[in-house]
Amino acid sequence: MMKYLLASLALLLAGCGLVTSQSVYEGFRTQQSVKDAGSQPKAEQMESYDAYEKERQKAKSQQ
Repeated sequence: MMKYLLASLALLLAGCGLVTSQSVYEGFRTQQSVKDAGSQPKAEQMESYDAYEKERQKAKSQQ
């Protein structure tokens, strides 16, 4: 009985999290802002995912 409960719980949790390139990028961006929160000089922040994707597409079209 416990095996079935754990298996069904694992399946439910696996379906909840969609991992996209945007979610990974935003995760890195959040980690960087938290890490740099206590530093005196303001470090250059990562741009939003939309701006990043726009620059990426621009670079691809120039090749």
